[in-house]
Amino acid sequence: MDNGQGLNPGPHADQWQDYGYILDQGAMALPWPEHDSLFLLLHMDKQLTPNQNSFQSAHFYYTLINMNRNNGLGAVIEKNQAFITDFLHKGKVVSTRHANGRDWWLLIRRYGTNTYHRILVTPIGLINKGLEVEGQPIPSNSIGQATFSFDGTKFANVHLTGGIGNPTYVSIYDFNRCSGELSNQIQFVYADTAWCAGISISPNNRFLYVSSFRYVYQYDLQAENIEASRVTVAVWDGYTEPASNLMATTFYLMQLGPDGRIYINSNNTAKHLHVIEHPDSLGLACGLCQHCFELATYSSFTLPNFPNYRLGPLEGSPCDTLRQPPVAVWSYMASGPELAFRDESYHDIRRWAWSFGDGAIDTLPHPVHTYAQAGAYEVCLSATNPRGTDTRCQTIQVSLTATEEPAEGEAFSCALFPNPARGATTLRATGLPAGSATFTLRDALGREVVRQVLAPVGGQLEQSLPLASLPAGNYWYELWCGAGVAKGKLGVFE
Repeated sequence: MDNGQGLNPGPHADQWQDYGYILDQGAMALPWPEHDSLFLLLHMDKQLTPNQNSFQSAHFYYTLINMNRNNGLGAVIEKNQAFITDFLHKGKVVSTRHANGRDWWLLIRRYGTNTYHRILVTPIGLINKGLEVEGQPIPSNSIGQATFSFDGTKFANVHLTGGIGNPTYVSIYDFNRCSGELSNQIQFVYADTAWCAGISISPNNRFLYVSSFRYVYQYDLQAENIEASRVTVAVWDGYTEPASNLMATTFYLMQLGPDGRIYINSNNTAKHLHVIEHPDSLGLACGLCQHCFELATYSSFTLPNFPNYRLGPLEGSPCDTLRQPPVAVWSYMASGPELAFRDESYHDIRRWAWSFGDGAIDTLPHPVHTYAQAGAYEVCLSATNPRGTDTRCQTIQVSLTATEEPAEGEAFSCALFPNPARGATTLRATGLPAGSATFTLRDALGREVVRQVLAPVGGQLEQSLPLASLPAGNYWYELWCGAGVAKGKLGVFE
């Protein structure tokens, strides 16, 4: 692909450039929500730890791909953007839908800990929602796999701490699709002859499968004692690929396919995959068929890594915001007779209908309109989504010259940086008339949560505003000075 070379820069990439970057679940491609033809490749590097006895990741990257470029073959337009730099567990890049049915969650674990970065992929980009600490640490950084359940309510991983006879750690969590938080960790340890391991969950979300080199185990997630529910559903039958008696088809990584089957590769160069034909069934009825799916060519260690694209919104959840009726909200900035209007409506708005009070209309989300005469005008915005339409009207005052004193309802220059923000934001305003200014912030229910009286200097303001006490969400601000008012929207995240 155009500009597609040089991912994960570093010594490991240089050493393995002719053979492939071997890293289990080291990358995943996701469509960028609400951006046609744009995809985010989310990937991690591989580096030796300081004591040189294991591998870790130092970076979680994103690379942006535009599939409309190069006659539909695609091109990389941003590459190796380091979103997180930390001491990270290598690979295990998996994802599930946010409860709104549009955004995507990812969990990236710190090396040797029970601490996860919660990453949300949204239409405005990647957002780090902070660290989540839950349960007991996982002391290894060796071979293993992570997975989300089909319905997104469970997260599980398996990790080896070494070779034959060393502990294998299985950790199972409840996952909150609204907040990205983990809870109720169940962790158990076993030891067998494993050199590798993989993990997957059945489509009905009941059965957890763990591949363990020569064995495949099934656990019942509805059992009172999950660890004790283990059933061995397969023992490697000794099959090796015909091209070489050394190419053993033992069990390694797992992937739930769109056909409802679970596919298993080998920790070897092989031409066959194993298939769990009926993963929703208890015990041997799951029908694990060894080396029964033949690939077109030999493959080493590779298996597709993709999420459940069929998972929709969590109906009835407070986070099912994209299926709620619309709420129309708007603000504007004035420069004489020219007013720049900005839609700030929420809940999946699809259509906009503006009426500017002088007979003119527009259907853009953020139109600019010039009035022919000064005066008062009733401006209305109707915001529509598939669930209905909401209309918000307010009267504005229009001046024909930008140098006049602001009339009641007219906005001056005002903005918050950064926006969205976490912890604090800075209010900057210019062109203010003499006198004090009042800043207010209201939540989505219209309740006033912040009020500050400020003193402009030379018609300007720059004031830090603490946000630590506010829960994450959307807020609407107003800055009143003299007879003028500026309005806007502020996003606050955790």
